[in-house]
Amino acid sequence: MSARPTTTTILEPCRGERVVVERMTGRAPSYVFLHGLGSVRAGEKSGALLAHAAARGRAFTRFDFRGHGESTGTIGEVTMSELLVDASLVLDLVGPSILVGSSLGALVAAHVAAARPQDVKGLALLAPAFGFLPRMRQRLDAAGRMQTSEGLVFAVHERALVDAANHDEGSLPSRLPMPVFLAHGTDDDLVPTALSQSFFNKIPHAQKDLWIVPGGNHRLNREIGDILTRMDILFSGAGL
Repeated sequence: MSARPTTTTILEPCRGERVVVERMTGRAPSYVFLHGLGSVRAGEKSGALLAHAAARGRAFTRFDFRGHGESTGTIGEVTMSELLVDASLVLDLVGPSILVGSSLGALVAAHVAAARPQDVKGLALLAPAFGFLPRMRQRLDAAGRMQTSEGLVFAVHERALVDAANHDEGSLPSRLPMPVFLAHGTDDDLVPTALSQSFFNKIPHAQKDLWIVPGGNHRLNREIGDILTRMDILFSGAGL
């Protein structure tokens, strides 16, 4: 089945700012894709998820975080708190959803799911950026710049560094009652695989799956088809 047409919605997290959201109609709960740092809503993984949703008649949503793509803001200045607001506004718009996040988007998805478990029916975390926030300062070069896995180099504002300290991920696993799927590559050179293994072990229920992807890098673009298949096995078993 080919993908159905998408529509664009503009959300306003505050005056003068916008978050651009792209949606495809279908049955609920909708898949909602959350991209990584320095990426945009349209990419290989979100495109694969769009096709996956269309083939199953399920609704699909993707959006540009502030500082990315067509949304307002500047990467490196936008804070984690603002990214969480963006994702929460999208959840308000879409309703009960299955969140599928990549890298920093996966970390945002985990925080939103923990804060709003009644609205997140399933959670898929692809190469989640666990440990990223407390290590932000250490990742900067002498000029205060950071480089993403996509090769983008940008300056990081002090406000983003200060805000990062306000988000503790230690309690997240115990606050996720929904089915949780994790995928992490053995060749990820940005986030240690052991962090996903530790997170997985702390989720206090059996509706969970962890796939350590042999040879997978941080982007996991090559493996996205197999990832979505394995994700669906878990979620279908949970009645989603």
